[in-house]
Amino acid sequence: MTPTPPSTEPLDDADDDADDDSPWIIASCPVSAELAAQIVGMAEVDWVDPEVAEHAMLAAGWRSTGSHLGEFGETGYTPAGHLVYGEDCFSMPFAYQYWVHPEGAVSEDHWGVQPGWHSLVDPPVGGFTAQLDAVVGTFTALLGPPDHDVSHPRRPGSDYLWRYRAWRRGDRVLAVAPGLDGFSYAQFEHLVVQIRSLPAGSPFPPAAELPDFFR
Repeated sequence: MTPTPPSTEPLDDADDDADDDSPWIIASCPVSAELAAQIVGMAEVDWVDPEVAEHAMLAAGWRSTGSHLGEFGETGYTPAGHLVYGEDCFSMPFAYQYWVHPEGAVSEDHWGVQPGWHSLVDPPVGGFTAQLDAVVGTFTALLGPPDHDVSHPRRPGSDYLWRYRAWRRGDRVLAVAPGLDGFSYAQFEHLVVQIRSLPAGSPFPPAAELPDFFR
């Protein structure tokens, strides 16, 4: 059977026929107050324009991949080691939760060995949520309470809720939220900071639309 995940964070899409006792892993890269302040400033950037986005990263002392994407499809790197993604937005994962199996969706712990990242094997119950709440707290210290605090079931009928915290920044929205990890074919999850376009007069998307809006 697949390993039993923390009870507060069920990831129930793994192959139930797999004979695996691998422990859960949380890989994370810290989001400091200084980095969060830089990201807040970048909420004014037009991330749809790649040249403007690259200039903003370089001006902040970040690295860009230039005209080609990086190994994992990234467009840049923070000084701390986060990978930055997004062709029409800013997307920066800061934690992943998964288990490793040679024949599974994640065959090696490639996040834990990335510069600036570290892995916690067999984390305590609630460890992933604690990572999310800590980063929300960092942005709250800079911006005040989120303008939107919305929860939505991860899957229809599921008791496990994804919680989205978001701040309106002019014609954009800055959010800290969970999401499906594309590198594991959506079997596992990541935690991400995103900046997306949302006109100031527009309503925040309904809860049911948030997984697609912050995809």
